[in-house]
Amino acid sequence: MKRTAKLIALLLALSMLLCACSGGTTADSSAASAASDSTAVSSTASEAASGGEVGVKEDPDTIVFGFDSEPGKLDPQNNAQLGGMAVEKQVYDPLINKDPETGEFLPGLATAWEWVDDTHLKLTLREGVKFHNGQDFTAADVVYTVGRFPTGSSTGSLYAAFDPENTVANGDYEVTIAFYYPFSPALNFLTNGRAYIVPHEYMEENGEQALNQVMIGTGPFKFVEWVVGSHCTMERNDEYWGGAPAFKNLTVRFIADNSARMIALETGELDLALGIQDSDIKILLNGEREHINGLLVPGMQVNYFAFNMNVEPLADVRVRQALAHAVDWAAAVETAGGVVFQLADSCIAPTVEYYTPIGVYEYDVELAKELLAEAGYADGFTINAINEEIPAAVRLLEIMQQYFAEVGVTMNIQVVDNATWIESNNNGTSDVSICNMTASTGDPAHTLNSTRGVTVTGKIDDPEYVELYDAGMSAMDATERGEIYAELQQYVYDNVLQIPLFVRVISYGYWDYLDGFYPAPDQMVDFRTISVKQ
Repeated sequence: MKRTAKLIALLLALSMLLCACSGGTTADSSAASAASDSTAVSSTASEAASGGEVGVKEDPDTIVFGFDSEPGKLDPQNNAQLGGMAVEKQVYDPLINKDPETGEFLPGLATAWEWVDDTHLKLTLREGVKFHNGQDFTAADVVYTVGRFPTGSSTGSLYAAFDPENTVANGDYEVTIAFYYPFSPALNFLTNGRAYIVPHEYMEENGEQALNQVMIGTGPFKFVEWVVGSHCTMERNDEYWGGAPAFKNLTVRFIADNSARMIALETGELDLALGIQDSDIKILLNGEREHINGLLVPGMQVNYFAFNMNVEPLADVRVRQALAHAVDWAAAVETAGGVVFQLADSCIAPTVEYYTPIGVYEYDVELAKELLAEAGYADGFTINAINEEIPAAVRLLEIMQQYFAEVGVTMNIQVVDNATWIESNNNGTSDVSICNMTASTGDPAHTLNSTRGVTVTGKIDDPEYVELYDAGMSAMDATERGEIYAELQQYVYDNVLQIPLFVRVISYGYWDYLDGFYPAPDQMVDFRTISVKQ
């Protein structure tokens, strides 16, 4: 199925779920179950807002985007914060682009590419491209960027397959990227923001910290300033190789408070806003704000209930199965998150390649009790949940706590800051937690990567799982990869290696004078396509 049709069906499913949100839900009525619906609905702002009058924008040459978090750094290989990535997308370019609707790989800084063998990818580079400081883009910049992957804080583990020592320039406009082993996700990974190409001459002159707060890219917008705690501003790159954007100035404002971000949208301070909370997005979807529309799109992040399998009784699959059957997941997820949570039916999100709908664990209290008794825990047990201070996730844990109590399991909940939460997962002091993985590359090798990280809570050491994961990552044939990942998703479900909870639904609010806005599931809005209707 084309990605366009799948995304359209998912958007339809979400709208159907919104209409039905006042009634009860079951696992069979999850939004994901409608993903195969063939009815088409509009998925772009230009289509959604067509027909009738649109709002008036006083300054059509400036667009202001409201984001819910601030950059950590502005260095692609050393930033994993979404706020930074959203800004970087406008200033840098990848070697390979990806059509967000079809999933087709498209030329970027590379105009052509081919696998020489399973561990060498040869790319022909675009000529005549300049960085914003006037330096020419050449193969040396690609070799330098790949050379940063092993030490980059956002690339060190995720891009571990890339082999910098054997990555070479074959002249100024051809490069061969080497890999330590067959790495089938390579093209997906090269489209991602972590692989944006940086200027080697500028870096060598100014040092490895040079891009932390200043961006020098080849992209459609040039960096102007970053005012910490407030905004980033950019201006159009009139010499952009892909054609200059339709408007001149772009500002990304960082507004962490959901209510404040919605007010800024309503008052016209923002033209487009990300992360509209459940109550507000319903208002926009229902058409209660003149000229302001709302859109929902399933994201690439699966939130899951993670187990520390190094401790009893969670090492016993029967105990994990009991917990999986002890909760009405559809009701729990809807109550906790409303329309911005989509019930997960796999460990891979529907927007990620090779997703297979596996199913939701059936709510069966008697079966849960039987499994606990069989495992030797008829009288129950106590587990400790340490979780990051995210209100909706904590609400879901509290709902699960009540369900678990019905089968004799006591779950103590401790809410902590992000750093403490990460430490508790790393050192294993948390028995269970709600964890997540965002596959912004669109590849399952990324979304499942966290299960093989350094953490204890949520880490999977199951030999068969690891074998399937490695096989999927190295299979160069797409059909073979699909079969492996279907088997892997089923294996995770059957052995309850985690309990997929929800896919984070990305919510957007926007004024209807925006044309060409596509609701990106990875939250990385592409402003090259956007213009203002006049």
